[in-house]
Amino acid sequence: MNFGLNLLYKFQSMKIIRVLVAAILATACTTLFAQNTITPSQVDITITGQTTREQLAQLNKDMRALGLTFTYIPQFDNDRRLLSLQYKVLAADKTVLGMGGHEALQTADASVNFHLNIATSAFTEIKK
Repeated sequence: MNFGLNLLYKFQSMKIIRVLVAAILATACTTLFAQNTITPSQVDITITGQTTREQLAQLNKDMRALGLTFTYIPQFDNDRRLLSLQYKVLAADKTVLGMGGHEALQTADASVNFHLNIATSAFTEIKK
């Protein structure tokens, strides 16, 4: 009986640890994407040298869900850090809604931010 209680306790402890780790990872991911907004009315994206291939693919997937296409040409170094990026945002009919990029994303505080108002097709880009 005591063995069963110890086993149950260990199982519950492991489950709690897994939940805590998942919560910490979710919070960290939310912080990384905190500046990115993709809704049916607007897209507001910031890309830095820390942006990963997986994050770019997720942006593409999220935008496709709205009928937009996010095409991009990234350049990574051997350590998988984003060096530069060229991109386009296309409407469902393949009309180019906006395009841009950044050639030096590994410089200090470098980023490219673009905003698209979907209703008006107004597109802006800010590079740092």
